[in-house]
Amino acid sequence: MDEIDKKIMYLLFRDGRVSQRSLAEELDVTPPTLNYRFKKLEEDGILKGFTLFVNPSFMSRYYGFVAFINQRDFDSDWIFLKFKCVEWLNVYGVMGKSLRDLDEKIEVMSKTLGETRLKYIPEQSPEELKPLDASVLSALSKNPRASESEIAQELGIPSKTVSKRLKIMSKKGVFSVLPILDIPKSGLIMFSMFSRNLKKITGVLESCTIYRITDGRAGINVCLVENMLQTRNYVNAARLQDPDSDVMIIYEYHVNSTPLRVLDQ
Repeated sequence: MDEIDKKIMYLLFRDGRVSQRSLAEELDVTPPTLNYRFKKLEEDGILKGFTLFVNPSFMSRYYGFVAFINQRDFDSDWIFLKFKCVEWLNVYGVMGKSLRDLDEKIEVMSKTLGETRLKYIPEQSPEELKPLDASVLSALSKNPRASESEIAQELGIPSKTVSKRLKIMSKKGVFSVLPILDIPKSGLIMFSMFSRNLKKITGVLESCTIYRITDGRAGINVCLVENMLQTRNYVNAARLQDPDSDVMIIYEYHVNSTPLRVLDQ
């Protein structure tokens, strides 16, 4: 991948629904050139597709993050996110119907994986999506890059309504459309930083940030950069602001779409 390909991937992480025309304008290349590069990334197995991520809080669920030594792996319908890290750890996003249910699920994991190396359950107040919003996201989950008119046609509602609801939900942090990237093949570096006071480090990480989840104070910031030198520079800058922040280099990630069945219930 050259510099333009890397910028394409970064921009897709910032907005997985951005049009190819908009990408071409942003990168100052012709639409045919962008289309060729897009297809080449897919053919080379670097860009494997797209997936819809929905914040569990908006599906009336509580969630938390836990890390275990990755001598074994763990999968379940209630694991919505997984980061496999270089530091011999796997980080799991776990969701439950209550805080007690969440703790019980983490205990189930501990029986297989051992003691947790990191545990973070943010302050949260789960809420239920409006039926219309749930329907829009359910349709979007089938094709995360579907046009607003395609979603509108499937649901039998005006495309303006779809556009409005998507903008509102995106701004609230309800959902994100993420590319499925083969990180080793791409040559890019993905890393996450955990902080008990995330606002301290968001400023210095803003230019590399592709994903962030926070309760307004603590949280996780995920970045995508071109090489290890950039990684070191960003991490050092962040730790000047928060020396207690934790960093992990991610070599593989999974977003589990199974929890989205909640939207259809």
